[in-house]
Amino acid sequence: MKLSKKGITVLSFTVGACLFVSTAFADTLLGSGYDRLKDSAKNTAALMEKDLNNYTIEALYTLKDNNQTLLQASMIKKMDTVKQTSEDNTVTKTAMGETTSDYSYSDNKLSVRKSGKEDTYYVTEYPANVNRKGPTQFDNPFKEKGAAEIEKIVDAVVGSLKDYVQVEEGKDGGKVYAGSLSEAQVPAVVNAVSSFGIKQMFNDERDIPDIESDIFVKKVVGTAVENKAGYLENVTGDITLSGKDKNGVQHDLNLNVIVKLSEIANTKIAMPDLTGANVEKVSYSGGFSSKYVGTYKNDIIMDKDGKFVKIGERTVEITSVDGDKVTGKYSETVYPGFESEYPNKDAFDFAYNPVSSTTFTYTDAKGEQKNGMIHPNSAGKVYFEMGIQVMDKNSYKSSSKPYYDGEFRRIFE
Repeated sequence: MKLSKKGITVLSFTVGACLFVSTAFADTLLGSGYDRLKDSAKNTAALMEKDLNNYTIEALYTLKDNNQTLLQASMIKKMDTVKQTSEDNTVTKTAMGETTSDYSYSDNKLSVRKSGKEDTYYVTEYPANVNRKGPTQFDNPFKEKGAAEIEKIVDAVVGSLKDYVQVEEGKDGGKVYAGSLSEAQVPAVVNAVSSFGIKQMFNDERDIPDIESDIFVKKVVGTAVENKAGYLENVTGDITLSGKDKNGVQHDLNLNVIVKLSEIANTKIAMPDLTGANVEKVSYSGGFSSKYVGTYKNDIIMDKDGKFVKIGERTVEITSVDGDKVTGKYSETVYPGFESEYPNKDAFDFAYNPVSSTTFTYTDAKGEQKNGMIHPNSAGKVYFEMGIQVMDKNSYKSSSKPYYDGEFRRIFE
């Protein structure tokens, strides 16, 4: 499912915050408790990767600022590794009371998605000769490149917290882990690391208070339930981060996370009945069709003297869509007086065919060869990525330019 820019913003913050919760929770579980929990997490990931035929993951995230709800998101993900099917349902509610829902279904032959308030189901059918990655392939985070080194760093950073764990025998031979930390119990090194991470996390997030100073961990509470089979079936985390915005106003950001693994061997997934629904078929390689031919704009915005200032525009012109091949032009315009703020203006032609390559190649303003990617976003929008570095066949990272926002909106004549 392709998220809108707003969805990406929310997801980026939520994932970042959840990772912080996980780290902070791990802080409370050192010694034998920490080792047991880590082993249980690794065992759970290994089972999800290979041995669990089908299962359901449920998650609920709630983010509050000074007790006012900014975001609440619930997710239900069903997986069947034998039948190679998956289904996702996500519902998000904002502080303004706006509720959006996203749905997706996937198997080896087709995928179906419906995003936000759209009433259209986008259906992609895959030819038999396409070597498609299984829709239910679970990427074990403990096997990712660099995971072992990261684990050692986390162990070293949180190594001073050893006495805040309770490990009890649970029902049916399982275990229950519980831990909590108050403001006074969080070491300076953890606060220093978290302060830097939080600042990076909040950078350019306009829907979240701009916390700039005096950032610290105020409270962390967490529990984890391990069943007798040795894998985690319930994890909860509650973290409060405190800090001041640029006006000196104090903010307590609280994130509550609940994750549940259930319905193992009992999860049922059915292909959606689209009879009478508004259905649009899209290309399996990129989702583009001739209706995307046109011009798309994006504002170059910087934060100057405490205000958001538009200093120029980016333009993507899709000139043709021929089967799976998308061709077009990219250019940047900077307003007079702001040249020093954005000195390297890019302008190039591109040709993208995801069947032959996951990226297209272009030459930037410095004469360096870079990689990019373009794909549809929500109605009347495309997402244009630059400075892509392919890590492996399943992942990549992007080193975007200053003030860069990859969402482009259609300009209608």
